[in-house]
Formats: sequence, C-alpha cells, structure tokens
Amino acid sequence: MESLACVNLDCDQYGQKGGTNLIVRKVYGKDKIRYLRCRCCQQEFSERKNTALWNSKISEAKAVSIAEHLAEGCHIKSTARLVKVDPSTVRRLNQKVGRHGQQYHEQEVQDVAVTELQADERHGFAGSKEHPAWEAELMDPQSKFILAHVQGARDETLIRRLLEDGAARLHNRHAVALFTDGLAAYRTLFPEVYGYAYYPPRQGRRGPHPKARFRIPRTAAHVQIIKHQSGYRLKEIEIRYAHGSKKRIELALERLGYHVPNTSAIERRNGTARLMSAAQVRKTLAFAGRESTKEALGWWGMTVYNWCRPHRSLKRSLPEPVGKKSMNSGHQLWLSV
Repeated sequence: MESLACVNLDCDQYGQKGGTNLIVRKVYGKDKIRYLRCRCCQQEFSERKNTALWNSKISEAKAVSIAEHLAEGCHIKSTARLVKVDPSTVRRLNQKVGRHGQQYHEQEVQDVAVTELQADERHGFAGSKEHPAWEAELMDPQSKFILAHVQGARDETLIRRLLEDGAARLHNRHAVALFTDGLAAYRTLFPEVYGYAYYPPRQGRRGPHPKARFRIPRTAAHVQIIKHQSGYRLKEIEIRYAHGSKKRIELALERLGYHVPNTSAIERRNGTARLMSAAQVRKTLAFAGRESTKEALGWWGMTVYNWCRPHRSLKRSLPEPVGKKSMNSGHQLWLSV
C-alpha cells in the first residue's frame, strides 16, 4: 500500500501515499489485482486506476514485455510476433503507455531549475515517406533530462510550441543560455519567449499603438551552431551569437565543461531516440503507419529515457572511495507504472 493513494479528487487523502486509509476490498483476475476502498471517502477502485495498465485485458507480464520491446526499437508487428499477441493489442497498449508517459511528464516536470538548454529536431515519417513528421526536444545538457517534447511539421509553430512548453516548466525562464542549430525560428522566437515584453510610447495621438517589443535580460542568451556542408561532408561550423551577451554563453560553457558552443548532448540523444523507436530509424520501411502510433512511440521513448534508463554519462560521489574510483556513474530514476 506504500505506493498507492486514493484516486478520488474530492477526497482529503487524494494523492497521499503511505497512509492507512486504503483497505483491500477483494482480489480479481489472473494477476490477483487488488480492488481497494478508501476509508475516508468510501470510494472503491482498482489498484491499476490511473496507471498505464488500467483496463488492460492481457496479463501484466505480457504488457510489461510489450512496453519493453517498444522501448528497445521493435516495430509493432515484430513486437506482436515476439510476445505472441495480436498486432492490435500492441497498438492499443502503445497508445496507453504513450498517453501515460505524456501525463506523467506534465505532472512531474514543473518548476525545474535549469540554466542551460539545447534544442534540436529529428526527421521522421508517418503514413508514408511523403508525409514527414518531426520531433523536437529541449534538453538540459548537464543532467541529460528532456524538458520538453513536441511533434509535428518542422515550422515556426513547432518551434514556438517547443520553446513555450520548455519555458513554462522552468523556475526562471529569464536565466537561460540556449544552444540551437541555425533554424531561423529559434532566432525569431527567443526574445518573445525568454525575454521581457515592453510597449514603447506612441508617437502622437493618432494611429495604432506600437506592438510589443522584447528586451533580452543579462541572464539570458542564445547561440546558434550552424553547420555548412557540401553534400554529406562537413565543410565549416559557424557560431552565431544571436541574442544576449557572449559573456553569458562563456559562463554556460564553463559550467558544462565545454570549450566551444555545441549541441553535442541533444545530438547524442537524437541517435539514442532513433534506436528506441522503429518509426525514427533512417532509410527504412519501418516508419509508423499512423501519426498517432508515431506520437505515442515518441512519448513512450522519451519517458523511458528520462525515468527508467540509467545514464552512464552522469556521475555522483561515492560514500567511500572504492580503489581508484571516487565517482560512480549511472545515476538512475525510475517511473512507477
């Protein structure tokens, strides 16, 4: 009962884990699922309520196996063959775990104290190769945590959604150093999302009022890393300080341990994301047949990356040195299903 809580929004014990208000009403199903009652509000509910396995008709072991296969980059049909279920079962569970991961992200990722961010987009397809479907993410390069994840066409609307969603989750949106590629939408939208708005005085009594303008604070800056290529060969890397001061970017580089501005963390994440989703693999016919399938795969892959997988690049001090090792890599967070 330690990890369970009442799901009734009107109950005084709602969301409070580890209490004594829950009792087992009965046990049902092959998995011996507990049906609970809250002593406080007398509400009865399954222990799977508000989880990814709610209303799932297959066994918990198979549901977990399907979710693990999807997170390892297996396609819908190959997952169905390996777990020995119908492909429709895999599609349905994919939608459930994707929606659950998105809701968990919305709930938990709030008021995050981050001062450096990297942004990038990943190209993919949905339905056919004539219908590209992009994924864009904001990452904290120090902790490798994905702050924002959006999907859609690669246009200004997608970048606006990405930057606004990330800014809404920050403790202070005006104290951020942003590293991006050379997409013009980043340069256009950064002052609006991470700056201060002000209205200049109107000249004279006639005419419309001036539109809002935006001032970049000293604690914010934006740098673009633009790669010039000739075919598949990289010719030159241009570093463009789009907004804010160069001094603020240098401070961010010192914190991150970088020598020059780059987007290496989010680019490594792009490679990992393509391994975790069959719909993101390059030069393949395994792209998602439906946009909803690809969207759910993207959210589930991000959830596993953020909360379930150990990150070997992260380190924390050991209580006591072990031989020559004074640091331990593999800091890990877990998602309760």
